Amino acid sequence: MIISLIIRHYKVYKGINYLPLSDGTKFSSILGENGAGKSSILESFDCFFNKKPFSDWSINYEAKSEGISGDNSPYILPVFLIPKDKLRNSLKADIEQYKKAEVLSNFLWNTTEKAKGSSLEAFYEHRKNIKEKFDQNEYFLLLVGRKYKSSGCFFGSYHKKLSFINNEHHKEYAETELQDYFDGFYEYIISHYSYLYIPVETDVQTYTKLETQDMQKLMDKNVQSEIKKAITQKTISQINGHLDKFVKDIESVLETYTYKGKFKNNLTMPDLVSKIIESYFSIKELNKKIPGSTKTISVNELSSGEKRKALIGLAYSFLKKNSDRGSNLIIAIDEPESSLHISNCFEQFEKLIEIAKENHQILITTHWYGFLPIVTEGTATSINKGSDNKISTDFFSLSNFREFIKQEKERHKKAKIRGPLSIDYRIKSYNDLIQSIIISIIQEEPYNWIICEGSSEKMYFEYYFKKEIKEKKLRILPVGGYEEVLKIYNYLLGPFKDSDYEKKGKIICLIDTDANRVDAETVVNNKNLYFKRLVFNKKDNTILYKINSDLTTETTIEDSLDSANYVETLKYLSDNNEELKPLIKSENIRETSTYSKDALDLKDSEKDILKDFFNKDFGKNKLVFAEKYLEITDKVGVNKTLGWIEEIKEIINK
Repeated sequence: MIISLIIRHYKVYKGINYLPLSDGTKFSSILGENGAGKSSILESFDCFFNKKPFSDWSINYEAKSEGISGDNSPYILPVFLIPKDKLRNSLKADIEQYKKAEVLSNFLWNTTEKAKGSSLEAFYEHRKNIKEKFDQNEYFLLLVGRKYKSSGCFFGSYHKKLSFINNEHHKEYAETELQDYFDGFYEYIISHYSYLYIPVETDVQTYTKLETQDMQKLMDKNVQSEIKKAITQKTISQINGHLDKFVKDIESVLETYTYKGKFKNNLTMPDLVSKIIESYFSIKELNKKIPGSTKTISVNELSSGEKRKALIGLAYSFLKKNSDRGSNLIIAIDEPESSLHISNCFEQFEKLIEIAKENHQILITTHWYGFLPIVTEGTATSINKGSDNKISTDFFSLSNFREFIKQEKERHKKAKIRGPLSIDYRIKSYNDLIQSIIISIIQEEPYNWIICEGSSEKMYFEYYFKKEIKEKKLRILPVGGYEEVLKIYNYLLGPFKDSDYEKKGKIICLIDTDANRVDAETVVNNKNLYFKRLVFNKKDNTILYKINSDLTTETTIEDSLDSANYVETLKYLSDNNEELKPLIKSENIRETSTYSKDALDLKDSEKDILKDFFNKDFGKNKLVFAEKYLEITDKVGVNKTLGWIEEIKEIINK
């Protein structure tokens, strides 16, 4: 994947700029005001991966006026983090390039070379964070770029410092020696990737034609190869034979004239394939099905926002159903929210987040910040353009977005500088999200929402509420802890106290019951906004209560499951966890229990072992457990009705 970009004299980026884009996760967002240089990043990658001619490069006008030849040439230099087992290493030619990757990567993981400017220092700072998460024995750290109006490979500030090229007596190597060494390396690296760029002004009708290169990247099936499978060489020979006979019959009538091939005398496979593509696909265009009808409407007749939805929907559908791909796909999208009604923004970004989870890298530019509080694996790069036109960046992981904002606020306070990041992004992100939710529930066909704490809750809810998700447009929104659920609920209170517009959809905010009691203001007699707690009441075997209930038994989502399937899941996981085995002895199992909270008769010390298991590695075991539990539940079904699930269904459906 791409983790950063070093860029020089391209569009707004005068001089050498280091732009961090990923911490090793697949979802990367680029934020900033208009004109800051967000789209320039995606465009430059298009030039790099798709070998755009140098005439397509947009060179910084100031640099151009000062002169951009020689050592001042523009360049585009991506930095890659690649699992070693993902680079081809079987054919002889590939083995040679793989060895070059090994040597270059070892150099980049460890070098401390200095250069003018701050770009290398920024790279080393970024590299330090990458080293904490990735083992250099398992991953290549590589960079290889294109220099304006130059052929071959380019390595930026390292171009003349790659000591491994010729380390005999530390002799400096010549440019020809470097290019000979890295001959074919740029082509080798980019051959592993398909870069799909969707600018704001994309012509949807042209873009979605199946014969285009961009569509083939999405399908990862070359149309030509598919046609070749259907047409054998024997078929072509038969066609040529019949046509030759036909031409000879004509020539026998013409007597003094003959037909000769201008360049060749027979049809070839490429001739036939190109004509089939031209004839077959040119008559087909993407249409949208009209719900409840057999009629369709051409995407060309849709609104601008609907066209944008169609593009993302198309990519989502192809990639969700086609995980077995021959190349690594990088999808770069300028402003996915462009022209969309704000009520549709969440769904648009939700699809992109899901595509990233399918192991495809997503790069987006955006002015809609509603996704910031909800992405658990991804990054944001804030591009800031100063009054002197110099570019600076803020780079942060979205998994600790809130912590980063607090730190930035404190840093700016101590430095006595204004902190637009802490104010703008934090406030705007929640405002965008809340606005999107509110507008979605006042439509004629409203959305419904469950706002919950974490990803494991989302996994359970997507299973238990399949029907509601499909029929009632239910959306599950995990926000990273009870404090965030409470914050969003408080944001929602204002609009719900406003009676100027009718709320049709339902919003259920749902949290666990922790050791610390949580209370909240509630809206009296409101049938559309609920705040509930999971809290086990042993007296009547119930588990869902209003937020301000007096019940205080600590209860998590794992305590609220089907008891029999819960125990079966623990048994399966105990095969690889010796601490769990003593907990699920037959004498500890309560066969008649409904909920997992009451499934095992455990001592306090044993309960602590179970609690530690779920909280281990920042809750990763919760996700592992959820996946296995749902797999078992899917096979054997739910043994007993879970009352709290049915109660939520009743709220959504009434």
